[in-house]
Amino acid sequence: MSIVFSPEKPPQDPAEEYLAHASDLLTQTTFSLVIGGTALFWFCLLRWRWPDVYAPRGRLLFAAPARIGKTFFGWILMVLRVNDADVMFSAGLDALLVLRLFRMLKWLSLTSSLVGLLIVVPAKVALDSDSSNHDTRLYDRIVTAALGSKDSLVVHFAFAYVFTALVYYYFGKFAYETVALRWQYLLRVRNTRPARSVMVTNIPRELAQEQRLKQHFEECGLGRVLSVEVVPRIERLGVLVRRRYNLLKRIEETIVLILGNPCQAPGYDPDMLRTQLMAHGHEGSDTAAHWDQTRQMLHEWALPCFHNARGARRLDRFIDKLKPLVRQFHHADSVLQQVRHEWFVSYDGRSERSSTVGFVTFENAASAHLAAQSFTFSQPFEMRVDLASEPRDVFWQLVTLPQSSRLMRTLLSLATYILMLLYWLTLAFLLSTLVSMDSLKTYFPWLPDLAEKNRWIKALFQYTTPTFMLSLMNACVPYILTWLARLEGIRSRSAIQESVVRRYYLFLLSNVLLIFTISRAVLADYSKWVENPALIPRLLATRLPTAAPFFLDYVILFALAYYPVQLLQFGSISLAIFRRMLCRTPREFADALRPNYVDWAFILPQPMLVFTILATYSSLAPFIFVLGAIYFTIGGFVTKYLLYYVYSRRFETAGQFILPVLKALAGSLWHYYVLIIGLCALKGKVLYVLLLLPLLFINWYMLSRVSAQFYESGRFVPSDMWNSQNGSSVSPNSVAASHEQDPTRTPANHPSHHTSTDYLLPRPHIILSPFGQLLDAIDREYRGAGSWLWERARWQLEHAWRTAFSKIYVNPQKPPAIFRDLDRCYSLTGRSLSHSNYNWDEEEDIESPLLASDSLQESEQQPVVTPRFSMTFDDSHMRAELVLARDQRESRIEPDAFTDFSQSSVSLLEGVLDEGLAVYEHPYLISNLPSLWLPMKI
Repeated sequence: MSIVFSPEKPPQDPAEEYLAHASDLLTQTTFSLVIGGTALFWFCLLRWRWPDVYAPRGRLLFAAPARIGKTFFGWILMVLRVNDADVMFSAGLDALLVLRLFRMLKWLSLTSSLVGLLIVVPAKVALDSDSSNHDTRLYDRIVTAALGSKDSLVVHFAFAYVFTALVYYYFGKFAYETVALRWQYLLRVRNTRPARSVMVTNIPRELAQEQRLKQHFEECGLGRVLSVEVVPRIERLGVLVRRRYNLLKRIEETIVLILGNPCQAPGYDPDMLRTQLMAHGHEGSDTAAHWDQTRQMLHEWALPCFHNARGARRLDRFIDKLKPLVRQFHHADSVLQQVRHEWFVSYDGRSERSSTVGFVTFENAASAHLAAQSFTFSQPFEMRVDLASEPRDVFWQLVTLPQSSRLMRTLLSLATYILMLLYWLTLAFLLSTLVSMDSLKTYFPWLPDLAEKNRWIKALFQYTTPTFMLSLMNACVPYILTWLARLEGIRSRSAIQESVVRRYYLFLLSNVLLIFTISRAVLADYSKWVENPALIPRLLATRLPTAAPFFLDYVILFALAYYPVQLLQFGSISLAIFRRMLCRTPREFADALRPNYVDWAFILPQPMLVFTILATYSSLAPFIFVLGAIYFTIGGFVTKYLLYYVYSRRFETAGQFILPVLKALAGSLWHYYVLIIGLCALKGKVLYVLLLLPLLFINWYMLSRVSAQFYESGRFVPSDMWNSQNGSSVSPNSVAASHEQDPTRTPANHPSHHTSTDYLLPRPHIILSPFGQLLDAIDREYRGAGSWLWERARWQLEHAWRTAFSKIYVNPQKPPAIFRDLDRCYSLTGRSLSHSNYNWDEEEDIESPLLASDSLQESEQQPVVTPRFSMTFDDSHMRAELVLARDQRESRIEPDAFTDFSQSSVSLLEGVLDEGLAVYEHPYLISNLPSLWLPMKI
């Protein structure tokens, strides 16, 4: 049996496809503007109606942003006026560096767009092979060059070097600024406990005791150790803590069923009721008379629905149900307090009661940074020392997990991630069929004809629908990746988010960029591949660049539609409304009304993917940079609003995760190089391939050597900066003065000129005698003109490099201007913050050094660390507060009718208040436990 192939229509010319896509891009822009404009209008309307719902951080009592008020479009101007000092003071350094990342990518896109539209596009039009055809309009040639022309390989070759230079210029400047900001930030909070602490893992058995571990670090010459906490194995104590918390919530729910929230009874006294309920469980007070008194109070203050005969019987049932709950709660609380007391009384530091993880706090932060960079133990796989995260950042549930269990969990997590990636790749490959009308014709024969008649329907099915479905499909991935990271056994929340950002970016890269690019070539010419496999390289060279139109639409949809929709916060607002409908107790209302915590896994991966798309199709479709500039401008503005007015920070890493993100962005250039080199190779341009190979070496060197140097430098503060802060560093002026005092001394930075090899060194600082000039002339004549020209060219290259490097380099010894603005705008004088809504409590008025008298400020000449606040005072200058270890103030919110926010949330560790996580002791042993939270009084 023979197979007869029907003749196929000739493939569409790529130039004609780009011309057709110009109108499709306008259609996609219209769709995006309609979606984004509608979302922006509803956001302005809803924000004007409920400003506290869409700006929850405005109700914070500490470091709250300025209130916007009920204005329809006034919030836009207020967000634009927020400067970097405001963001750092209110949202932290992490948020500031993320916003600066958006800003840097915006300027990089703008610069690249100018180069692309003013140089690359005209060059491609002039060198295009079709330019000699008089029938082709100039407009058509411009559109083809701007939207995806792969001709004129010399233009792609030249732009590859230009774009690489622009990327590393902006990335290098941003990296220097990031490192300088992080160093100065860590110097200003150097007296806080997290800045002076290290986390030690894989502690050997002979050192798994506080005293031995302290002695070990002090004998290593790292400095004085103030405290050591080896995390104990107390998993069973967590069962008691969680049982106590569950009983407490059931008591509060039962009381709210009886009294309501808020309670409308005129004589309701929550303090008296709390005293009665807390005294009920004590020995000697659990008498019938005492409980009858509590029952009488509940009857008196009960809801009106309980005042009839039927309601009275229901009320008695609720009270009878409340009595055993109170008894069980007091029993669990007494057992927990007893276990805590006996633990500290009987603990003798035995290693079998301790884990292999500990926290060591030094007297100064320089010792902690030195310990984290040193090998403090001879065994290679034991005693790993890292800078400690904040106590709130530590994932206490898994911090004591053994190394063997952690290894098995890592393998299981990695295997699950690979399986999930393969499953999603299959779904994305099937979804990519919607991009091709030829594939849709198989299932919907009527659709291509209808699409050809109406370009709106064609753009909707070919570009908008696949992008929208792909976004919905990927929306749940961060939650799965977070679960996998926790399954892996990572010890800190910041490391969990960093792992999710890295894996989610790889996931988007595989599902969006690679699959939609490859499937474009596979599905379009599947029959040809089967008939003649030798055509695969040529078909790839022809079809791969034609995926550029889809990514143009992808970027414009996310720029004009995704970010305005994100302002509405459908998920969090809907969940908060749903939770508020079910809330009864003050604790539940407080949890529902608090600001959501920021999660970088939902903010960073998408912009990282967009930059990768821009880099990949930069020279093929220069117009994509214009869309990229729009994307990063709108994205930076929306992210700024969300970080400043909506999201609350759970912890502060001082920008530690930004440099790995920057390295991943630089690694995206590999896709661009592979695409350009592949096009040149498949078209037989061997010379271009050879000339592009140095870019691969440059990118490898930057990623392997330079980025590693930046990463290590960014993690730790250099020793000379610690010395300069302590006043012991040597300044350049003092060196110059010492040279003036000793004229016979040879300058350290100038080589000696008494050797026979001095002529090899440049001597611009020495005035040559006539005899020296004669020697130089003889040297030039002896060495020849070629050698002299080579030295001259080398000197010119070094001068050009120094000039370019001066535009990137940021002096870390000089504090950035943002810190001066911070001190000027948020200086703490008297009893007020110049730009803060914080109202000091009476208790804090007494204890806080912020309210110290002028005489006390004058007497303090050394830096003072407040025991309660993360504040550093330096030479009687009251600096603005930089929170490295959060305290209970940051979660305080203005009270309302349903809750007074008197207690913090229980979100970091079940059964323990967040405000209790302030030191490196296990929270189950020392942290604050939630207390009875009775209904509000109307």
